Amino acid sequence: MQSALKILFIDDHKSLRDGLGLLLSSRNPDFSFLFASNLEEAKEILDTEEKIDLAVLDLNLDGEDGLGVVTVIRAKKGSVPIIVYSMYADERRIEKALEYGVQGYITKNDGTDELESAIKIVANGGLCYSMAASLVIQKKLFGSSDVKADDKKDGDFYKRYMELSKSEQEVFALLAQKKKTDEIAKALGKKEKTVINQRTMIYQKLYLSDQLELIDYAKKLGVIV
Repeated sequence: MQSALKILFIDDHKSLRDGLGLLLSSRNPDFSFLFASNLEEAKEILDTEEKIDLAVLDLNLDGEDGLGVVTVIRAKKGSVPIIVYSMYADERRIEKALEYGVQGYITKNDGTDELESAIKIVANGGLCYSMAASLVIQKKLFGSSDVKADDKKDGDFYKRYMELSKSEQEVFALLAQKKKTDEIAKALGKKEKTVINQRTMIYQKLYLSDQLELIDYAKKLGVIV
């Protein structure tokens, strides 16, 4: 990332939120965090800041429904990508968040590394969901009537995808967006040779033959739209 990524982090647990922001910005100098504890503070930031690149949002803001902030963000800043970062992993809340069109859903049990990966993936135009959210998506996709009954390979592919490392999943998401290896290396702060090696491993682990097949499965998994 060439310029600072300005991230609005909305969570009423101040110590957790500020601590995570400090940790992630120390790991990634290009991350610049703005913090809000509730809807009113978020509105003030949205009104005063000219540029917001991404929002990280808790679902429960001191008793308020955090998803209501999604509408406010979209009204004030257009199509700013949003990651839900929540303690909740139940199907009902995940489905509701997905209906709001969020680009990521990470649970607080997933850990800091997963949130960091999600920010990088979503900032580069991808989608990133936790295991719990991915299972909800899988149920909707592979359990629906428009999926061919004999296409069992899709379900097997999903299991293999979840066995990729977080680093490999990041590369997978960017490959699915037709990014070149040098672009991926720059976005993720890796050497291009490392990305090329990871690309090879991804193709081997997922039994992919070409980029078109990778893109097709990425769409089915909800990694890209």
